[in-house]
Amino acid sequence: QASTAMPGAAAPFAAAAPQQPAAVKLSNGLLQSLAVGKVFREHKGSVTGMDFTYDGLNLVTCGEDNNVFVYSCERAQRTRHLRCEKYGVSLIRFLHNDKDGAVAASRHETDHVLKYWDFHENKYLRLFRSHTGRATSLSPHPYEDMFLSGSEDCTVLLWDLRQDRPTAKINGSGPTMASFDQQGLVFAASVGRPKVHLFDTRNYAKGEFTSFDLSAKLTGDTLTRSVQFSPCGKYLLVRTAAQLVLIDAFDGELICEFPVAPAPGAATEGPVPVPSFSPDSQYVLSGVPGGDACIWQTANARLIHRLSGHTSQPLRAAFSPAHALCVTAAETLAWWIPDVAA
Repeated sequence: QASTAMPGAAAPFAAAAPQQPAAVKLSNGLLQSLAVGKVFREHKGSVTGMDFTYDGLNLVTCGEDNNVFVYSCERAQRTRHLRCEKYGVSLIRFLHNDKDGAVAASRHETDHVLKYWDFHENKYLRLFRSHTGRATSLSPHPYEDMFLSGSEDCTVLLWDLRQDRPTAKINGSGPTMASFDQQGLVFAASVGRPKVHLFDTRNYAKGEFTSFDLSAKLTGDTLTRSVQFSPCGKYLLVRTAAQLVLIDAFDGELICEFPVAPAPGAATEGPVPVPSFSPDSQYVLSGVPGGDACIWQTANARLIHRLSGHTSQPLRAAFSPAHALCVTAAETLAWWIPDVAA
């Protein structure tokens, strides 16, 4: 009998309990059996943003083609198609656990607006204007009506969904990244230097409570391209142009590095893949040069499985928060499920 895993013996995408699907227990064997269950080709061009709802029941994607698609993960079907011709969409994140509400960043050359988007009504509930450069990160608080944005304008902004103007601003010296932890108690910010700053969400006005200097751990281009907490809160995953490193979230020590560097002499320009943790924090998933996505054990960077099939490097790769499902985005959107015959 299939337990809480999404695939069952009869159908590759068996429906989970609609209200509270329990997170599936992942293992090396389960992940090593992952194979393509479905491929979507709706986006014409690169997928630039992707996010699951916390319950794992819905997935949203946005792309260079100005399209936004919402999928049901129970049925493995597209349930919504929206377009944003005026601004385009570069990044998108669900708000709280609402499949009909998201915050999105513009792809416009000069209007770097952020949008609170009601999918059900297909209208913007609020436009947030303050950034003077392209948004580089969006991180909604897990349960409060607030979100963080990073930008090429060297600022991190904290927003209240009910206000047009930011409630807090952190100035940096280069492009910024910011992310809440899964409990929403702490957020991490990188503001242009090879450093990660940690702030108390309730007392951010007092400034950082600690920071980690990563300069000795990073080589070449040390600009942080993404930073995220593990669901358990023990780790920070930091991505630069050519490195993906795991940092202890309590003391900043380097735990391990994942092999994501391009081959010697290969071009390093272009977008950098965004990695993800598994919901149990035991695995890390990321696209790598050549078109594959790799799953490693978190604590030691041991390769568990290589997902092969894309023709270009997957720029987005994510574990479902609740099901035995990984989704990778490159020239297509691939849904990977355990092969029940494996």
